[in-house]
Amino acid sequence: MALTCSSSVRRRGHRAKNEGNDLLAFYPETNVLYEGGNSCKAETSPFYSIYSFGDSDSASTSDHLAAVLGLPSLQHYTEEGVEFESGISFMTPGATVMSPFSFIKNGIPAPQQSHHSQISAFMKLFYKDCFSFHDCGKNKVLQKAIVFMDQPGFNDYKHSLLHTRSISEVSKLVPDVVETIKNSIEQLIKDAEAKHFVVSGIIPAGCLPGFRTMFPENDNSRKIQCHKGLNLFATLHNDHLWQALEELRLKYPEVEIIYADYYKAFMAIIRNHAFLGFKTKTLMKVCCGSTGSGPFNFDPHKQCGEEGVVACSDRASHIHWDGFRLTPEASKNMIDTLFSKKGFVFPEFKFERGHGAAAAKRHHHSKIYGRFRDALRHLLELHANNIVDY
Repeated sequence: MALTCSSSVRRRGHRAKNEGNDLLAFYPETNVLYEGGNSCKAETSPFYSIYSFGDSDSASTSDHLAAVLGLPSLQHYTEEGVEFESGISFMTPGATVMSPFSFIKNGIPAPQQSHHSQISAFMKLFYKDCFSFHDCGKNKVLQKAIVFMDQPGFNDYKHSLLHTRSISEVSKLVPDVVETIKNSIEQLIKDAEAKHFVVSGIIPAGCLPGFRTMFPENDNSRKIQCHKGLNLFATLHNDHLWQALEELRLKYPEVEIIYADYYKAFMAIIRNHAFLGFKTKTLMKVCCGSTGSGPFNFDPHKQCGEEGVVACSDRASHIHWDGFRLTPEASKNMIDTLFSKKGFVFPEFKFERGHGAAAAKRHHHSKIYGRFRDALRHLLELHANNIVDY
């Protein structure tokens, strides 16, 4: 799938200007070049629609993905007269992947919204549509559609950390969370014959102002601080998810299952924030927050919109909207980073593959990542309360 950006880059370098007066940055750790400022868009989109699942508070991410792929913004499934063929958002506020019972059995109060209800809503509309056209067995719409799962599992961990404040305890939920994600994908493959998935990992939780407030440290002299234990935790989840997606690719070689590396994309934005128009002095501060509420401008007892919590006047220069959500500008940059350059999604979008060689390669990767995951668990215990600079 070819993507083009509206600005053209003249040369590679640490800091260079392009014809649109946007800035570009070279990432030595990924050997890729990022074009900042203007959006990227598919020259010819091979897709007809997108169906998104996740937290509706991050709906701008799926809308920008649609824009990148040259598709219209998504309708929400609750809208009157929603058309299945046009692409739909099934996102709901605060949706978690695990069932309410899974939280209760772990001694955590159950949240109100779940990923299961989103899948159920999708299947209800799917059957209503396919029976109307008598093609349930060969649903042509889903053959050329993307099923987009935006940070599945993030709200499970956020909800659990808010109640337990224990990284070690919450890390025990990772296998269940990832298994539920895997089962959801498999259900959509079997029951709806979905062929193309984009499933994102989670961003580095240790770099979010909300979690940094929950897990404070004493030295405030450093400008850019991320909690090492929380970032290792995010890596642990992402590694489990990677492994699960590898297993699904081996089982369903005809299905395209793309892993979107939000962690790497977010860190690329953090490291190159100045090139992208984000201010260093507000890099770790929230836009909608309580002035004077600690180093991150975030009060965990007050939400955006409540009395005493106001939005900043320069949102576009902030990465963080509130303690746990990114600004639309930061989300837009993440999607552009993911789909305009190599190294942030795996595998790349392809429609004809040599499945034999690919399967052998995946099996080899599967063993390596299994060992890596065990090492991460050990590191998580060692660094649960440490801070790391970026």
